[in-house]
Amino acid sequence: MYDNVKTIIRCALVGVLALGTLAAGASAQERGATPDIHNVLFTFHLVQADGFAGEDPEISDVVGELRKLFNFQGYRLLSTSVFNVGLVPRSSVDYLTGDGSQRIFPDDSKTPLTIRAEVVSQRSAGSLRAKVTLTDQTTRIVGTVTRSRSERLPLLEASVTIRDGQRVVLGSARRTADEPVLILVVTPRIDP
Repeated sequence: MYDNVKTIIRCALVGVLALGTLAAGASAQERGATPDIHNVLFTFHLVQADGFAGEDPEISDVVGELRKLFNFQGYRLLSTSVFNVGLVPRSSVDYLTGDGSQRIFPDDSKTPLTIRAEVVSQRSAGSLRAKVTLTDQTTRIVGTVTRSRSERLPLLEASVTIRDGQRVVLGSARRTADEPVLILVVTPRIDP
């Protein structure tokens, strides 16, 4: 009798393990083959576009694409910035969100710029939506003299849907005739 009980328990355990494996497989099929995105490593190349005569070897792989999009004589790299954005579940279980920022000093400039990325991704999606903002530290007074506050002026603000490893080119207009045109090249690396 003891042997019969042991055999029944073994069969029950094998059945439970088999059903658990099947349930996990069905769950994975329902979500799709793409795992959730947990981290996004962003690489930002800040490029200045104007009348540069020489070639900048650091962005030689990007210049061909820039020439297809914009009509400038030359381009030079001002800054390369890399930072990670971790994603966490939002109140809705279908979305993950996160944000990150980094202050940069392009090309020995004394005026810092800030790059900010706000990321939203659907669970098990192979892409993400990023709102990228480039701001400088120039301030302007808003309101009356007695109730004034300063705010950062955005040089560039864009929302794009990006796939893993896809290079996206974002540009900005000149605020004055003396200012250069800045182009931001964004490349995400998704870490599931």
